[in-house]
Amino acid sequence: MAILLALGLLPLTPGTGLGVEVLERTLANGLRVLLVEEHKAPVATFHVWYRVGSRNERLGVTGLSHLLEHMMFKGTPTTGPKEFSRIIQRNGGWDNAFTGHDYTGYYTNIVADRIHLPIALEADRMV
Repeated sequence: MAILLALGLLPLTPGTGLGVEVLERTLANGLRVLLVEEHKAPVATFHVWYRVGSRNERLGVTGLSHLLEHMMFKGTPTTGPKEFSRIIQRNGGWDNAFTGHDYTGYYTNIVADRIHLPIALEADRMV
């Protein structure tokens, strides 16, 4: 299952007392969506987190989570190798990814009125 965070880069615990409203929905496919709106700047941050990391690897067969993170930039049947990043960059944004012990995350920062681009690209990459 993935976690999607959009339009904000704040701690997203509803009881944090930060005065931010977190919209939370779970889609029929199990995708958990968290949305925080912050209108101080015309920028959107979009995250997709998968609950898989190095802790899910077997002893002697390590590094697969990090390898898969890099392979996700190799393209899909509809988006060529490194094209995801090129599309984001052409539209004034930047993207990256990381692998941790418990999760692997992909994120994009982009002009807010172009948020549809990383959403569509990540949806394509998830399939």
